Amino acid sequence: MSDIARINTTQNVVIDYEVASAGERVLARMLDLVLFGAYAFIAILIVSQVISNMSWERMQKVAPVLYILIPLPVMTYTLWCESIFNGRSFGKMILGLKVVKTDGTPAGLGDFAFRWITRPLEGEYGIFTALALPVAIISNKSQRIGDIIAGTIVIRTKTRASIRSTILAQINPTYRVVFPQVAVFSDKDMNIIRTIMLQAYSTGNYPLLERLGQKVRHTMNVYPDPQQLPTAQFLNIVLADYAHYAFEGNAQ
Repeated sequence: MSDIARINTTQNVVIDYEVASAGERVLARMLDLVLFGAYAFIAILIVSQVISNMSWERMQKVAPVLYILIPLPVMTYTLWCESIFNGRSFGKMILGLKVVKTDGTPAGLGDFAFRWITRPLEGEYGIFTALALPVAIISNKSQRIGDIIAGTIVIRTKTRASIRSTILAQINPTYRVVFPQVAVFSDKDMNIIRTIMLQAYSTGNYPLLERLGQKVRHTMNVYPDPQQLPTAQFLNIVLADYAHYAFEGNAQ
């Protein structure tokens, strides 16, 4: 069973995320390595074309610079990529993973720097390579050495619970409505929203889900930070809020 990371958003909405397994993290890294291979292939082609027209003297001057510049994007990959994309490398994006602090708050540049500094020691060719995976497997939240030092974890950001189970789980007498603005919707509106969500999930059409989220936010005139409250969770909360109103109305 996966560990849970509990995150309290700026809207005081508590969201439970599953911690990514060591296997998922390895797969994300393998996807990044495929990207590295493609980059190396393209870089070699370009450099070969450039230096083919150079004189030997010119080539001797340029070659040392190229030896430094070409590997630089790969060597600093996780530092710049996770900083730019809010805790995601391209491999993590594909698998729906993200780096956050152990308390659920967003990781910052300093955290990414700590994780990056340790990678040469525990990465594919580091002196602690043999320890990296075992440490991630036995740690409570699948943390590698760099995560332990930086105080970070990797979570799954994709919603796995069904819409129906989410709504039914939240209809209870103690439930507190997060967005009272759901009162602007009707039963027909909710059915349309629910249908579009199911269609988006079943077909993997997440851009459709994002467009739906934008429309719902605009209609309700609420704009929570999508980094803190992703569209999928936002829409599930909207459905749960509306279902609670309907539950209360039927009970009166």
